[in-house]
Amino acid sequence: MAPRQQPHRSKQDYRTPPEFLAAVKQRYEIRQFAWDLAADRHNTVARRYLTTQDDALTCEWPDVAGWCWLNPPFGHIEPWVKRAAHAQVASPRPTAVLVLLPAAVGSNWFARWVDGWAQRVLFLNGRLAFMPEKPTWLYPKDCLLAEYRGVPGAWTEYEVWNWRS
Repeated sequence: MAPRQQPHRSKQDYRTPPEFLAAVKQRYEIRQFAWDLAADRHNTVARRYLTTQDDALTCEWPDVAGWCWLNPPFGHIEPWVKRAAHAQVASPRPTAVLVLLPAAVGSNWFARWVDGWAQRVLFLNGRLAFMPEKPTWLYPKDCLLAEYRGVPGAWTEYEVWNWRS
């Protein structure tokens, strides 16, 4: 049974499933993420991370070589994808960010800040289990992984990715 939906009141800081992160790292040949851009000490996937107190939506994002990870709170996505889209062009060495998102392709935030901004979108074939205490519970919606790196183009490459194979 899926949990009852509680928009803007449900838990927003679930840790990214480790088996999914392992598949992402393998696909992108990432040894370690340079930064986790929305985390705390209990759910971070990198040694360096930005917390709620750092306010990742307003502070400077790190200008680093390597990939940053972003699994934002799903309750209010638009400011996060807008920030990721702008981060790739905001400095002389653009920030490369992988963003885990619900696959809400009909939403305004998707049309404004993913399509045409992200270089690639991977639609995830295989639902994610965000709740470590209930590993058999699957998030009730499809998800995607948006890849922001370099200069946004006029088009975005789309692919369905069976991340479990």
